[in-house]
Amino acid sequence: MSLRAAALAVALTGCTAAAPNLSPTPPPRGLALVPAPGGLLVAGSGGREIGFGRAQAGALASVAKVQGATPVPTGCGRGRQAFRTAEGLVLVFEAGRFVGWAGVAGAAGRGCA
Repeated sequence: MSLRAAALAVALTGCTAAAPNLSPTPPPRGLALVPAPGGLLVAGSGGREIGFGRAQAGALASVAKVQGATPVPTGCGRGRQAFRTAEGLVLVFEAGRFVGWAGVAGAAGRGCA
């Protein structure tokens, strides 16, 4: 074995693939989603919100960051998509935009039914 091959073998011996982190990311302390007439307020963030009209990917990523869990798809009619949050809030999207929510506190915007 050449010196170069031996060095490469030694270098590769220490390389191992890291196991993926499949556990949910803990939510930032003090943040919470608060349903509002124009979308979702992010309590504890200094006035940030996830407003109606926001792109679906960005809205879902923001909700996941606040709650520490990605919303899961759920049934919805009228050609709309819906996702249920970890706290049971249903987020409604149409044409790739956040258009409504429904939960125990009521509903705002467009719904599934």
